[in-house]
Amino acid sequence: MTSRAPEPGTPFSRRGLLVAGLAVPLAVAGCTVPAPTPAPTTTPWRTPAPRLDPGPTYQTVDGFIYAPDGTLFTPIGANVGTTSSFDWKGDSQGHSAAALAWGWNTVRLNLLVTAGHSYSYVAQLGQQSLLALTRKIVDEYTRAGIVVIIDAHDDPKAEKMDQATIEAGMVDWWTMAATAFKDNPMVWYGLMNEPDYINGDWLKVMDTLAGAVRATGAKGPILVGAPCWGQDVGHTSPYFTDAGFAYEPTMAPEIAKRYGNVILEQHNYGAYGLYSTPEKFGAYIETVRNAGLTPLVGEFGYTVSKDKSPNVYDANYESAHTVFAIAAERSVGALWWHATHGDNYSLTASGAAFWSSTGGSGLSDGGSRLWEFGHRQ
Repeated sequence: MTSRAPEPGTPFSRRGLLVAGLAVPLAVAGCTVPAPTPAPTTTPWRTPAPRLDPGPTYQTVDGFIYAPDGTLFTPIGANVGTTSSFDWKGDSQGHSAAALAWGWNTVRLNLLVTAGHSYSYVAQLGQQSLLALTRKIVDEYTRAGIVVIIDAHDDPKAEKMDQATIEAGMVDWWTMAATAFKDNPMVWYGLMNEPDYINGDWLKVMDTLAGAVRATGAKGPILVGAPCWGQDVGHTSPYFTDAGFAYEPTMAPEIAKRYGNVILEQHNYGAYGLYSTPEKFGAYIETVRNAGLTPLVGEFGYTVSKDKSPNVYDANYESAHTVFAIAAERSVGALWWHATHGDNYSLTASGAAFWSSTGGSGLSDGGSRLWEFGHRQ
């Protein structure tokens, strides 16, 4: 490759924008629109069936995920990158054994699947070449017994992007990728990272992308990213005063009804503190499941040290520990951000990629927690 993504600096993006004082809840802003977040509850939470009848693919049932052999499956792992995509600390190719050593059963492969950015693999070599690259990673990791979530990290509404062109390119990608991997039950389809869409616009774009996947005959799980940049923080000011929540009847439940086997992917970085405690996040998980959806935390994490992200560290830290608690207690999938990127949300104390430490030593605080999480009995 002749170019690569801009090197990440101090993390301050959507992981911090909603927790660093740039946005305030409606009650503080003086807005009269209510924020109907799930209230903490002492009601016993939903429990999964220990086993289902075997089937051809991973399936979502009653808010939980089951493997083809019928056993309960809880995704544990991290986000990873490859050539020209979140790879500043290295390419995830060739490191499936290290992922197993961490106790992971799932990775979320972050890809730029259109030519929107000049440095992207697609801009330089085309989607067919990206598909060939993706196949190498999929073959390696799924043969090792690790589910691969192919995650489209493109943002059609980003500055200087032609929205219609990027959306069309994503349809092309999902048609191509789902056709290629529809016979591999260990490939899941992450339609769009942190959608910058709300309400009817969100429903429309998710319907289009999910339809492209299902039109190929692929029956594996489809992941729909929650609105409000993946955070699902509807009715909050100044960004999302008019936004609904993903679990509302006309949102993700409608996609699940149309296409089946749908997972709601939420990112928990502590935005507005809405899901920052086990009580709050546990209530959210139950609300999602009661809406007929299956939840998964596609991103969570905090930096190696507080001085790398002083404005957002505490919120990230608190919510990450909440995710660890709820994921283990209630069989919710959880994937760390990030194992190869280099934006200081590292699993190792040195900031190196995950394969540099596979014995449980030399880890960051978050890395130690994920290591324990992956090896819990």
